[in-house]
Amino acid sequence: MGKQLKFWFLVTLTTLTVLAGSILQTGEPLMAGQAPAIAIANQLYSQYPDIPRATTANTTLLSRFIDYHLDAQARPAQYHLDWELSMADYLNASYSSKAEQPALNSRDQQAMQSLSRQQRHDLVRSLEQHFTQ
Repeated sequence: MGKQLKFWFLVTLTTLTVLAGSILQTGEPLMAGQAPAIAIANQLYSQYPDIPRATTANTTLLSRFIDYHLDAQARPAQYHLDWELSMADYLNASYSSKAEQPALNSRDQQAMQSLSRQQRHDLVRSLEQHFTQ
């Protein structure tokens, strides 16, 4: 019984160490799933009703923007500058060559460009705050 107890203690300790290391490295636990982009987008639409929805196939402009940022560009969600870079992609003012960018929906780009500078700034700030909570 003593050897089994030692074994399970070491397994548990190793697992906790690995999880703690992942939290310290990324700032988020490995198993912490992020809310789907559509749920986050709906919260933002309630906060900013003037932002166009541009609904396509059960997605909205903001849910596609969040997916683009997190999945297509694989940028961290908690940093303001990274959200600004994704916004620059949407505004067609990219900091990198066009060959490196995935294609964006032109309707989405036009909808994002229709927002005022202050609306875009508020949106980026809200996204950053949402993901750093």
